[in-house]
Amino acid sequence: MKIAIAILAILTVAIAVVFVLGALQPLNHTASIAGSIDAPPAQVFAIITDVAEGPRWRHQVKSVQMLPPEDGRERWVETLDHNRKMAFLALRTIPPSPDGHALREVQLNDPDASYGGTWTYTIVPGPTPTTTVLTITEDGFIKPWLYRFMMAHVVGMKRNLDQYMHDLQAATQTAP
Repeated sequence: MKIAIAILAILTVAIAVVFVLGALQPLNHTASIAGSIDAPPAQVFAIITDVAEGPRWRHQVKSVQMLPPEDGRERWVETLDHNRKMAFLALRTIPPSPDGHALREVQLNDPDASYGGTWTYTIVPGPTPTTTVLTITEDGFIKPWLYRFMMAHVVGMKRNLDQYMHDLQAATQTAP
């Protein structure tokens, strides 16, 4: 009996600690990464904006359903592992200028989601004509305290950004 009470007390304290640590995390956050890609800016921009081809190079994306545009802006739904679906809206798309600078801003487009925000892809020429520096910035929110705890202390705020960058770097190595 004492062992059961001790285990219950430990679990109660652990849950309380997780709750407090999660509740102390801010609702809003910004995370950013930058990386070099062995491809010219126009190629990087083309891959990022061709979301229908995402399942070909993004290992987490199983399928993409393109939706009718909203006010001329691209919309789509990505199906991920475990049949999880996420809807997106391209807020801004600025193609590469003659000097190679480009921008893409995408929003998680689910007003009832417990987390969301935007990803901004800033594309600038790298040190050579065949390289690009990509910066991805997430401006997001996470409502549930447990999700905030997990992102801050277990998963890491930059995990999805890092995975996207890694997948994109690999895709440019196999692109024609």
